Amino acid sequence: MNDNWTESISQILGWGYFVLWSLSFYPQVLQNHRRRSTDGFSIDFALLNVLGLSAYTVFNACFLFSPVVRAQYAQRHPQSPEPTVQWNDFVYALHGALICCWTSSHFLCARFWNFNSKQQRASTLALVLFWGCLGVVPLTVLWVIVSMSWEWIDVVYVVGMIKVFLTAVKYTPQAVMNYRRQSTTGFSIGAILLDLSGAVLSLMQLVLDSSLQADWSGAIGNIAKLLLGNISVLFDLIFIFQHFGLYRERSAENKPGLSERDPLLGSRNEA
Repeated sequence: MNDNWTESISQILGWGYFVLWSLSFYPQVLQNHRRRSTDGFSIDFALLNVLGLSAYTVFNACFLFSPVVRAQYAQRHPQSPEPTVQWNDFVYALHGALICCWTSSHFLCARFWNFNSKQQRASTLALVLFWGCLGVVPLTVLWVIVSMSWEWIDVVYVVGMIKVFLTAVKYTPQAVMNYRRQSTTGFSIGAILLDLSGAVLSLMQLVLDSSLQADWSGAIGNIAKLLLGNISVLFDLIFIFQHFGLYRERSAENKPGLSERDPLLGSRNEA
């Protein structure tokens, strides 16, 4: 009975963080459309987010649907042979990747969306990171083929670590942009609050699932989820401090007629 209750709580936490993290993509999208502008939102952040969530989608899909990867995981974790990856992890990642493609189109197809934005170009560093991370995957596959020490699950772990790495990196351009502008105008704090809440629930589910298996190696086995939650919490707190502490007055001054309490969808004349 206790195990049944624990499993139920785990499912509630999982779908709870899925809802919160999924909703966290929309405030920025809606704010861009309401303002008809991407000013204040970093193109590097958007670009790296697309690749990161695409990598996370592949990572979760392999643990859910690949018999080879699941068998190799069970061999490495005999005390808890079932991966702690859940369906809500996969659905969240896939949904997030699609929404981030939509957000990126605000930069790439500004005329289509009728946005009045200053043209942004991805930085050289962001492009190097983007293509460098993509290049790591075929190199890892090649190494598995020629090496006897690596297995396909190691390729999946590399893909998961790409997501972790990009999560650690992607927030930096936005934080730097806020610092240079001395304002968070154009960057949705609502998305950050939802992201923070989702990260906390995600970590709670991972801890609960590992305790249910009576084997804490389950958390290490899902290292991507463990690190993603902690990194998200750290940067979310930085953005919250920037918005409500450092640049609160300047953000208000730069947004005459618009505030965080205004409706997400405004009239066309508010552009």
